[in-house]
Amino acid sequence: MPLVFIFGERLFGACDYFSVEGQEMYVRTKFYHFNFMPCAPEQSFLFVADGRAIELPEMVGRSIGWAWLRYLAWIAFITIACVAVIFLTTGLTEEQWPWALVAVSAVLLGLAIFVTVYKPKASEESKQQYLNMVGQLVARQYLHQQMAAAAAVHAGPAHEVVTIEQPPPYPGLHKDRVNVTPAESPHGIPYAGSPQAIPPPQNPHNIPPPQNPHNIPPPQNPQGIPPPYGTSNTGNSNVI
Repeated sequence: MPLVFIFGERLFGACDYFSVEGQEMYVRTKFYHFNFMPCAPEQSFLFVADGRAIELPEMVGRSIGWAWLRYLAWIAFITIACVAVIFLTTGLTEEQWPWALVAVSAVLLGLAIFVTVYKPKASEESKQQYLNMVGQLVARQYLHQQMAAAAAVHAGPAHEVVTIEQPPPYPGLHKDRVNVTPAESPHGIPYAGSPQAIPPPQNPHNIPPPQNPHNIPPPQNPQGIPPPYGTSNTGNSNVI
């Protein structure tokens, strides 16, 4: 009788079921198996509603535990059932305990079926972590779509990263904005109506004002000639 060996990679340990908007999600772990025995876990995945799998950053211990529990439940049932059949069919004993093995195997069969079809629910903490991962995946996909659309518009390569910057918000019109610098002409002279004051003339060379070094008195009127009619005599104290 030829022996058949089946080995490779397979997903086991479905657990942490939860629903989002009526769509079911769960976690499974990829194992390297030998004859469907989960030997070495490799990576855990979160399966979303549309059939896609999100690679989790670390393996989920609950998924590994459920994979081994289901495998051992079936192995226990098959072993006890085979022993009971052998003793009952070959007549190795006339006692009744092989029938007890049949009863035990029936219980183990029910347990194996139960743990296989049972869907362990995820805790609230685990559910929130999985939802955060789904949100990050959706955000990355949206970003890639925006980059591809921008690259198509700008006729750029598909791998080019195009950054789309939002324009600054419009500040609005304010009549009392005192920090606005008045407009000036290209020559630095303010336009008409500008609140900027014209500075007074300066003395860049520091030229002193005219002096009277010889103390020459101002011109007088020694003969008392009156000033013209209608004017006042400012140089003589005698007034006619």
